[in-house]
Amino acid sequence: RSDGNVATTPRSGGSVNNFYNADGADNDFINNQNDGTGGIMNFIFRGGKTPIKAKPHSSGGPPSVVQLPPVPDTMQQTDVPPSDRERVEMEVIKSLIESYFAVVRKNFIDMVPKTIMFFLVNHVKDGIQNELVSELYRESEIMSLMREAEDVAQRRQTCVEMKDLLTKALEIVNEVRDFNSFTT
Repeated sequence: RSDGNVATTPRSGGSVNNFYNADGADNDFINNQNDGTGGIMNFIFRGGKTPIKAKPHSSGGPPSVVQLPPVPDTMQQTDVPPSDRERVEMEVIKSLIESYFAVVRKNFIDMVPKTIMFFLVNHVKDGIQNELVSELYRESEIMSLMREAEDVAQRRQTCVEMKDLLTKALEIVNEVRDFNSFTT
């Protein structure tokens, strides 16, 4: 039994015409379910007819939009057990939903470290950089920061002496080579 306020399923005891269209304008989809060519998978993958026919689009205009039927506010339980096909369709839908939620869960898990990095680490990095720059550019500290370290000065002096010695050695080697080329 079905009254005007309660939506029914095609398999329930209520009026099939009230399930998709309250005015009963197009019931081809519902009739296709009874002859074995319908079903939710047929409906989803366009194997069957749509519950409400799409208006053909005019040439040059945008394509028409297929409008799905409204979701009923309430459903009535049926006493008829689901068929094998309906069980398979339910398992496929259940599997798809579980897969979808697994992907969504993984995305949320992956976003946690990214969010921490974005908000916490980047904020700390900017704060530390600002603090270091303000410490570096103090007027009283500039001379001490520009002064050469003692070990660096020692190494620089050693390198200058080594360069002078190597330059003298190169001059001596060139003189010996030039002398040997004249004597032969």
